Amino acid sequence: MRSLGAPVLAALSQGSVALVQLIELAFSSPVRLNTSTMNITFGGNTYTAAAGLGQIGAIEDSPGEIKGLQFTLSGVAASSISLALDSADEWQGVPVTIRTAILDAEYQVVDAPIEWTGTGDTMSLSEDGETAVVTATAESSAVDLLRGHPLTTSDVDQQTVSPGDRAFEYVTSQADQPVVWPSREWFMR
Repeated sequence: MRSLGAPVLAALSQGSVALVQLIELAFSSPVRLNTSTMNITFGGNTYTAAAGLGQIGAIEDSPGEIKGLQFTLSGVAASSISLALDSADEWQGVPVTIRTAILDAEYQVVDAPIEWTGTGDTMSLSEDGETAVVTATAESSAVDLLRGHPLTTSDVDQQTVSPGDRAFEYVTSQADQPVVWPSREWFMR
């Protein structure tokens, strides 16, 4: 559980609290956007105002189900469609981070905890001749929890993780060996 500091509590106790989503797309040249009408600085980075340019799907967490996220950019000029098509390969695997920033009365970021992380997955286009809608999906990083772990409890795998560690050195020779504790001889004394 996360505790809130005094500045956050002060911002939350105002009559109204401004919340803004900060989106970071970690391309080779990172793209940082926010859902407000003004540029916001957080962590030494400027998040460019992008209010009304697109939508972010709802972040829905539920036990036992891992859902991705959908980004929609509408009203794209037909002349820019080639840029989206050319960038489709670059989108796959791009780290995506979404934070919810809490702003104080002067619209300065008080805190911005991470709301969602994942990686870019697919990109699609739909057009009507004049404008286009670009839809990009991202896969949650929680999907990695479902993937199996490739290492076993063997000496070979332990040496790749921690060279020189002898913790599993005798595991193979001790497998399927009967263990008698205490030994029979101890009772015959």
